[in-house]
Amino acid sequence: MTTSLLLKQLADDFAAVVPTVDAEAEHDRWQAGIGPFEEDRQIEMLRDAIEGNTNYSIETEAPYLDGGQWVDLFIENEETAIPVEAKLLRFRYDNGNIDPNSFAKVFSPFPERTTSTLLTDARKLHEAGFEETGGLLGLYYAPVDESYERMSAEAIAEKFALDVDYWYDFQVETRNVAHFDGLRHPVHQEGAVITWEILE
Repeated sequence: MTTSLLLKQLADDFAAVVPTVDAEAEHDRWQAGIGPFEEDRQIEMLRDAIEGNTNYSIETEAPYLDGGQWVDLFIENEETAIPVEAKLLRFRYDNGNIDPNSFAKVFSPFPERTTSTLLTDARKLHEAGFEETGGLLGLYYAPVDESYERMSAEAIAEKFALDVDYWYDFQVETRNVAHFDGLRHPVHQEGAVITWEILE
């Protein structure tokens, strides 16, 4: 299975179990459902839900080759092994208001000391020296009645690819936009798992 197919399959598999995980997800502070959970916990819950049911394995927090940082997911099957950085694409708070900081956490090209964005993660993976350049995964959530038409999962996937091409000397291509819906949370009701492949 090539990197492209593995990234497509990963998105399909995660999206397929989102409703199942959502049905059992209870947060101490926020309303019920998977949507309000932090990024690391969501990835962990989805990984646990598909574990043993795929033809690949997922290691979380695998080291970069320089040993100084950790990649979110390391996906491996009999044919290939790819690093994948993941980000939560959640632009609204638990109460439905727009989170003014979330857009920058995805699309800002400016690295900060304590955090990274999806854009800077793309550059980091491209420069990391893994045998396979790997890819990126976004967990996108939206209300059913999202008022910003350009905030669809497909539009976000396209914008991210355009932004990588604008800021850097490499490209990414969308490999999958795998939708899910019917979630319990009144705001984080539907969405998609988006994957991109980093190209040389």
